[in-house]
Amino acid sequence: MGWVWAGHLNHLSKEKILNNLFKQHWLLFCLSRLLRLMCYNITMVNIGSKIIGHKKIIGLMEHWVNDPGFAYLFYGPAHIGKSLMADYFVRLLAECSEDQDLHLHPDIILFEPEEGKKEITVKAVREFRARMYEKPQLAKFTVAFLPQMEQLNDEGFNTLLKVMEEPPTQTVFVAVAQDILNIPQTILSRIISVPMNIVAKHEIVAGLINRGLSKDDAENKALTARGRPGLVLGEMKGQDLFMKNAKAYAEGPTTGLRLAAVDRLTKVCESAEDTIGAWRDALRVCGDALREMHSSLGIITYILGQGVADAYACLNDSISPRMMLDAAAINAERGQLNLPLIYPKNFPLSLNI
Repeated sequence: MGWVWAGHLNHLSKEKILNNLFKQHWLLFCLSRLLRLMCYNITMVNIGSKIIGHKKIIGLMEHWVNDPGFAYLFYGPAHIGKSLMADYFVRLLAECSEDQDLHLHPDIILFEPEEGKKEITVKAVREFRARMYEKPQLAKFTVAFLPQMEQLNDEGFNTLLKVMEEPPTQTVFVAVAQDILNIPQTILSRIISVPMNIVAKHEIVAGLINRGLSKDDAENKALTARGRPGLVLGEMKGQDLFMKNAKAYAEGPTTGLRLAAVDRLTKVCESAEDTIGAWRDALRVCGDALREMHSSLGIITYILGQGVADAYACLNDSISPRMMLDAAAINAERGQLNLPLIYPKNFPLSLNI
């Protein structure tokens, strides 16, 4: 009888030990989770503080993260912070810290083109689509992130549409676009669009002062930014090269110097991850340079400006913008301004050499 009672006590002691171990492990898990969330929240505050302007959208995102819809599209002009905003939202959803590489997070699916390609292939979209139906491993949601929606072709949009028609329950899709005109209406009708506009000057000034700039420097930089804080913060790669070569394209004075400037601009744009976006930036800077030199260049301003306008019209076409700028540089040497209506409306006037 004593042996049975001793065995019973031994059994109780083992059960008590296991219960204590379970409680200790559970406590450690809760503490580690709490610590992770505290660090995560501090990190998210740091990321949010880096965004200049768009406070209302930041507030909406922090509300959406608790009960998100399936798809969100951040769109607007270049260098206003839409990519940074989308990145912030992705990290909120995936509980990803500021310094963590998005490529290494198991619950983030990055829609990116294969090496050496400018578009995301249908095969890649189908692979991404399969992953979107997988359950998240660390976070509450799996997050599919498309940093440049323009990189999808028609087949890619159709494949994405199939996912949107039957969206996975634990996945959130986040995309960024500069121009929504080329995005099919069937996609836009199934997505929460987040339009982003230029930022007020006083917000840019305040953001720059918080980064250590003096009030005078902040005022001057905010003035040149024209509502686009990304220009001041250095988001645009090759900005200095754009400015230098745009000025060389405008000044000339010889055709050779202008063609050399176009060649350098082309190399910068073609080597960029977003080639069309880089060309947009380069052509905008060229237009600014021509406006500044209008009084000294005279009719050459109009000739070169015509080349910039024709180059911009070719961004989504098979014709290279470089061809338009080269042709305008040749016409500038001749002082030849091609008048409209000589050719059909869609014919680039710069090519009438």
